[in-house]
Amino acid sequence: MDVTPEWVVDGLVAKVRLGLDAEALRMAASELIARHPLIHDSTKQLSLQIRKGSDDPWYESCFRDADIAPETEYDMLNPELEDTYFKEVFAAFPFPVFRARLMALTSRHCYSVHHDETPRFHVAIETSKHAPFVFVDRNEVFRVPADGDGYWLDTRQEHTAMNGASDLRIHLVVGLDQWA
Repeated sequence: MDVTPEWVVDGLVAKVRLGLDAEALRMAASELIARHPLIHDSTKQLSLQIRKGSDDPWYESCFRDADIAPETEYDMLNPELEDTYFKEVFAAFPFPVFRARLMALTSRHCYSVHHDETPRFHVAIETSKHAPFVFVDRNEVFRVPADGDGYWLDTRQEHTAMNGASDLRIHLVVGLDQWA
């Protein structure tokens, strides 16, 4: 599969066609969240990938980078997801991924401005025009559409995300070394 980005915006964002069924992904996420609640009051997360020997497979990788094992160790699909649409989703990624999480941003909340050690790859599951991603130093705003495709974001740059809508913003977020 060709992993050349379809387009790039000022070196900050690149779209990669995954061709996922956006509705099937939305349903799979909804069913999973019904079984395993999201945590963290304003930055709700659920781990989809685990590391060998994990004691808390659904939540262990949901903490700050400094408080978890090296993020590249979270590289195995949670066994409970083997017979779900998530297995197809992970098979669609044209490169190795790690520390995959469902990340939800509650209504009228914003993440603190920060930067990550590696770029992140986002697949929007639930979003709206009121849930932008902002590259702070560059004064660039981007909205990740829930279109079944993936978006490489250079989160090594200072950024934040906000949700001014009345519903949850939910993204599948993975770490990757591709295009690092």
